Amino acid sequence: MIAMDINIRHLRVFMQVCETCSLNRAAAELHISQPAVSVALAGIERRFGAKLLSRYAAGSQPTAAGEVLLTRIRRMENQIALALAELFGMSSQRDPTLVAKCIARITFRQIEALIALSGNGSITEAARSGGGSPAALHRALHDLQTNIGRTILMRSPAGVAPNTLGRRLAMRWQVALTELEQALDEIREIEGRMEGRIKIASLPLARTLLIARAVNPLMAEHPNARVEVMDGSYEALSQQLRTGASDILIGALRSGSDLDGLRAEPLFDDPYAVVGRSGHPLLNSSGKGASLDQLAAQQWVAQRPGTPIRAAFDALFAGFGDAPRASIETSSLVLTRAIILESDRLSMLSRRQIAIEERENLLGCIPVADEVRSRLRTRTIGVTVRENWLPSRLQKTFLEYLRVAAAGLRQA
Repeated sequence: MIAMDINIRHLRVFMQVCETCSLNRAAAELHISQPAVSVALAGIERRFGAKLLSRYAAGSQPTAAGEVLLTRIRRMENQIALALAELFGMSSQRDPTLVAKCIARITFRQIEALIALSGNGSITEAARSGGGSPAALHRALHDLQTNIGRTILMRSPAGVAPNTLGRRLAMRWQVALTELEQALDEIREIEGRMEGRIKIASLPLARTLLIARAVNPLMAEHPNARVEVMDGSYEALSQQLRTGASDILIGALRSGSDLDGLRAEPLFDDPYAVVGRSGHPLLNSSGKGASLDQLAAQQWVAQRPGTPIRAAFDALFAGFGDAPRASIETSSLVLTRAIILESDRLSMLSRRQIAIEERENLLGCIPVADEVRSRLRTRTIGVTVRENWLPSRLQKTFLEYLRVAAAGLRQA
């Protein structure tokens, strides 16, 4: 993490200089010497590789890069403070200075020690992943708990581990620290260097065509950008999004409690279809299309319970006396395709999920009767991000290409 080699107090010195427009006034208000302010500012400028302040006879003003960093630091501090206020509960309301006093005591090393422990499960593994020693990590965690004045650690079979409060704090702080990474990317963007990274969490349909049609033009325009695509279940990917491990989640939208702390943007509606191999008997049958009776007599590959596509499968045969048994359940689109390619099993997918296979005449959509068509559901594909996420210019550009790609799929 970028925070590992930055002193959080130096960032606050920078904020104070921006707010007072003076190195001397900032030094006086922080009760440090003016040379100490200069040293702090030089270190930050060196770390971010840019001039952050313009100095005039009348005072100091942030440069364009300085404005970017100032915005991101304020967002980071606000998220750190909100997490602490949530931890303290009513105590922070009775004593409005409680959070500020706590923030003044904690360091990046302590924050990152808690994040590392939460993500790795044990001090030994956390120390190994961070390149430090278990003793140093243990000391940082102990100091953090003392500075907070709340129990955030507990004993576990693996040793010391964060308790529920500690895990929640780690998750909120991990998101807060992504602001510094965003600041570094945006400062490079100001210099014309579009070298930032976009971390995308992708559900199955997005991996088929949508992301490719957005990433290809993005990389053509900005060849030095970095795109990282992660796949997995919605539960795992939404957790990554909430902790800052990804920036954007693309796929079937959820609702209700699944969107707590998140916001969603619909891109297009995606109707479900019954899919089988190109030589499937029902695919080549004539007449009005497959009936519910015919579909119920087939062997099926179904998605695992709890997903929108499984809910649509169950709804298709709801109230039907001889509903089929899904003898194979999997969340893997790759495995689903492989099984139905090599057998007469059917699966419920969307036409867009098999676009490539249909083009190559490997898979196809089974013609269905009107009674079946009326039961088939439609899901909404879209983008989910954190509620308070502020994208960089590169991330905004990717989202624009994604919307263009989605418009093309809507019209197809």
